[in-house]
Amino acid sequence: MLDDIRVLEVSAPETMLAGSNLAALGADVIAIEPPGGAAGRRLEPFLDDTPGIERSLTWHAMNRNKRALTLDLASIDGQQLFARLADRFDVAIDSLDSRVGAAPLDRFALPEKMVRTRISAFASSGPKSGYAASDLVVMAASGAPGVSGDPDRPPAFFSVPQGMMEAGADAAIAALAGLLARDRDGRGQNAQVSARIAAMIGAMSQMLGPGAGNAELGRTGGSISFAGVEIPSIYECADGFVLVSVAFGAVFGQMTNRLARWAAQEKYLAPELGEVAWTTFIGDLQQKKRTPADLQALIDGIKALARSKTKYEFGLAARRLGLLASPVMTMRDVAESKQYRERGLFTEVEIAPARKIDVPTRFAQFSNFQIESKRPAPTLSQHTVEILDSELNLSRLEIQALFAHGVI
Repeated sequence: MLDDIRVLEVSAPETMLAGSNLAALGADVIAIEPPGGAAGRRLEPFLDDTPGIERSLTWHAMNRNKRALTLDLASIDGQQLFARLADRFDVAIDSLDSRVGAAPLDRFALPEKMVRTRISAFASSGPKSGYAASDLVVMAASGAPGVSGDPDRPPAFFSVPQGMMEAGADAAIAALAGLLARDRDGRGQNAQVSARIAAMIGAMSQMLGPGAGNAELGRTGGSISFAGVEIPSIYECADGFVLVSVAFGAVFGQMTNRLARWAAQEKYLAPELGEVAWTTFIGDLQQKKRTPADLQALIDGIKALARSKTKYEFGLAARRLGLLASPVMTMRDVAESKQYRERGLFTEVEIAPARKIDVPTRFAQFSNFQIESKRPAPTLSQHTVEILDSELNLSRLEIQALFAHGVI
C-alpha cells in the first residue's frame, strides 16, 4: 500500500506507534536513535521482568517492520548525515522535547517535498504549549480519568501509556493526509499533533460537553441510576465477568426484550416480566403502567442468570440471541481465544535468541492489502551500517570513524 513511501522516524515514545502503523502499511520506516538507544527501549514491561536495552516488550510491540539507525543529531556530523538522508525520504516524524522546548528536527531545513509530523504534549499555541508533560499529565488533561472509575474513589488511570499511543496513531493519520495533499500539489506539509487533543478525542471529547451545555458526566463506576434502580454494565459470572447493556427504546429495547425472555426461560425472572415490552418501558413507567420494582426484578434476574453461566456460555448466547453483551476478557482470554486464532489475529515473532512470542498481526483488515509482520523490532544499531552504505555510499572506514567519535 505504501511501498513507495520512505519514513524517517526520530524515535521517541510518542512517535513509535506512528512509525509502526506506516510500516505495517508497507512504508520503509527507519527509526533513528541516539547511540545509547531510544527512550522506548527503556519502557516497561520487560521480557521476564528483567530490564535491558533489548528486552522492552513495548519496544518490540511498536517497532516491528522497521529498520534502525543510530545517529547523534546533536553533533555536526550527525546533522549532516541526516540532511543527506532526508533528501531521499518522504516523511519525517519527531516529537517535542518539553525539557528544551524544541523538537529534534526544528534545526533542519527539510526538503520542500517532505511531510513532517511533529508530536507535542499540548498544542503549539495556548496556555499549556510550553508545559512539560508525562503521559499521566496528558491523560489527566484529556478528561478521560474524569469519567473512569468509581465516584467515591480516585480516578482510574490506564495501565499502559495511553496518551502516547493516541498521539502516535493520530500522527500516522496526519502523515497520510500530508502525503495525499502532496500528491495533489507536489508540496510537503508540516503537521502538528497534540497528545492531549488526541487523547481527548479518544475519550469521546468528554471535556467539551459541559461547555456546550451538556451535563457533566462524572464517574459512574460501571453503572447508572434510573428510577432509583442501579443498572450495572458489568455482571459477575461463573468464571469472571460479562458486560451487558440494559437499555430501552425502539432499537436497544428489542435486545432487552430478548434478554428478559432468556432470563425467564432459565427461571431467573418471573414469566410475566419476560414478556414485558421493554421498548416502551420509559413511557410505561411515566404513565404508571410499570414500576421501578419491575426494573429491579429484571436486574436481579440478569445477575442470577450471569452467575449461572461461564463467560464463554454467556457470550455464545449473546451472539445467538442478538444481545448487546460480551465477556470481559483477560489477557489470557484474548491469547487463548479460538475466534481470534482462526481470524489470524496473532503471529509469532522472535524477540530474543530462541525466544518466540505471539503478537497481534495487524491493526486493520483490508480487502486489497494484507498487513504482515515481516521483521521483528530492530536491535540497537542493527541496520546502521546497511543504511549508511546503501543510502549514503559511506565506506567501511568512514563508518568506523563515525562510530569511534560517537556519532553512530
